Amino acid sequence: MSSYRILHTESSMELGGQEIRILEEARGMIKRGHVVVLAAQPGSQILARAFQYDIPVESVDMSRVRWVWLIVTFLKLFQKHRINVVHTHGSIDSWTASIAGRLSSLRPLVIRARHKSTRIAKTWRHHVLYRTLPHAVVTTGNAVKQIVMAQAQVHESRVKSIPTGVDTEQFHPGVSGDRVRAEFSIPRDVCLIGTVAFFRSYKGLTFFLDAAKLVLSARPDVKFLMVGDGPEYPLLVQQRDALGLQESIILPGYRNDIPQCLACMDVFVLSSVEAEGVPQSVTQAMAMNRAVIATDVGSVREIVQHEKTGLLVEPKNAEALAQAMVRLVMNQSLRERLGQTARLHIEESYSLAQMFTQTEILYADIGSQRDVGGRIAYR
Repeated sequence: MSSYRILHTESSMELGGQEIRILEEARGMIKRGHVVVLAAQPGSQILARAFQYDIPVESVDMSRVRWVWLIVTFLKLFQKHRINVVHTHGSIDSWTASIAGRLSSLRPLVIRARHKSTRIAKTWRHHVLYRTLPHAVVTTGNAVKQIVMAQAQVHESRVKSIPTGVDTEQFHPGVSGDRVRAEFSIPRDVCLIGTVAFFRSYKGLTFFLDAAKLVLSARPDVKFLMVGDGPEYPLLVQQRDALGLQESIILPGYRNDIPQCLACMDVFVLSSVEAEGVPQSVTQAMAMNRAVIATDVGSVREIVQHEKTGLLVEPKNAEALAQAMVRLVMNQSLRERLGQTARLHIEESYSLAQMFTQTEILYADIGSQRDVGGRIAYR
């Protein structure tokens, strides 16, 4: 396998699943002998985390659309680090780094990542962004791949689904959640339903709260833990308080101890209403033998197989979510069976090693398809 010199680009200031995947991929590829550099915005959370992980970084201000300046900046970074793969993730960085990649004398591979299952408008701009500029598009699931093919009109040969892998050495059934339960005074025999997310509107957490209200009307002994922060956090606290559920629903904000938080839960819930690829919080919970309830959005059904590795419910339906919650609260053996099957599914199909290997294969395959002019024939 060839050794690559990879530049990942990300214009986001936040640290959600997309950014965490970039960091994990960078760390893993470095360990495999590749050179990886991350170009991100000054003051961004991904840049700060990259420093902690000893990932080489370049601070690039992408807050203002200065196309010529950004293109020239990326051209200089390509030369500085002798880049042969440009792997873009955000919007402005995908435009400018991809154009720079096509202009560079180094002729790097240009790879566009698509993490979410939101609609892609059928405009000439998106045609250029997904079909003309990149040599290939990598998605986080087959559902996202189908969107790219249908809406951006990219040929199947140039779209590769590579689901996000899970660090099964960090997320495993042996992790103890006792400390977290003790912190919030939740006895071991109390059923705890939880979620972990960056609190955006598409995470559907208002439906989670509405479902919790319904569950508590039937089982007032159940507790809920919603781990995370984000723009929706104040609104969710306000909704919880308006429902009078301060004693039953805990919103501790951002936490660094995600494995321990997942370990303390009996049931993990994904309540998203759209935009998901393969959510890392779901695969992490599954890796820890947690019973999972998830809404049927994006590529979620590729990992949560209904009644086998978890339960699927329709999105934006608090009643259906509550019914699934009550079902698992009342049935410990079902929780255990779903959790054990989920762990096996993750080990077989969603390891970090598989993600890294598939990425290397993608680079090699796309590189071998390029013609002398540096382009892949469109079909």
